[in-house]
Amino acid sequence: MNITHPVLSRGSWSKALLSVFATAVLLLSSNAFAATEGKEFRRITPQSTEAPDGKIEVIKFFSYGCGHCAEFNKGVEAWKKKLPDDVVFYKVPVSWGRAQWASMARAYYALDAIGEETRLSGDVFNALQNERINLTDKKTFLDWAEKKGVDRKKLEEMYDSFAVNSKVMQSDKKVENYKVQSVPRFYVNGRYEINTDGISSASQAFNIVDQVIEIARKDAKKK
Repeated sequence: MNITHPVLSRGSWSKALLSVFATAVLLLSSNAFAATEGKEFRRITPQSTEAPDGKIEVIKFFSYGCGHCAEFNKGVEAWKKKLPDDVVFYKVPVSWGRAQWASMARAYYALDAIGEETRLSGDVFNALQNERINLTDKKTFLDWAEKKGVDRKKLEEMYDSFAVNSKVMQSDKKVENYKVQSVPRFYVNGRYEINTDGISSASQAFNIVDQVIEIARKDAKKK
């Protein structure tokens, strides 16, 4: 049997190297990356969750005043759409006792209550951090939201409502219970903290969260 070997010219050799390099990059950026307990995530003292029975809860602590949170926000909606049916996802704004951050937590819950948070979340980050619009001021925030097509009366009613006041207080308590020291921060099922300090990109963070969700699912089946 005659065995023939392909001949690589300089051009085809370069193409082959590029193909190998591209494949390696894809592998490194895919789920081939394995999250390590003690490095990419750690177990914490179990916290109570709001997830219905049989569901896995994922929390993202954030602030509109945080630049890293703005970067993570760009991919979070697309990532949410791919979450399994047994996963529920919540965003929790932090204030750490700062009046300006608390006002943005109030803005988040008010927008969420009238169904506008998802549509305007990226715009809020951009207005604060790039356009330098002081949305921490109530009137400025309402003026800005109205220009974005939001029903000003509904938003103002929710902004000062008992429901929003309660949610801001509950989020402050949750931040305290989880001992959140920096944002963005992810927690899975009240038992796992994702270490975002050394993460190079939002996509890597979502990859790690996905892997920890699977760990939480397996742990739940053992009970």
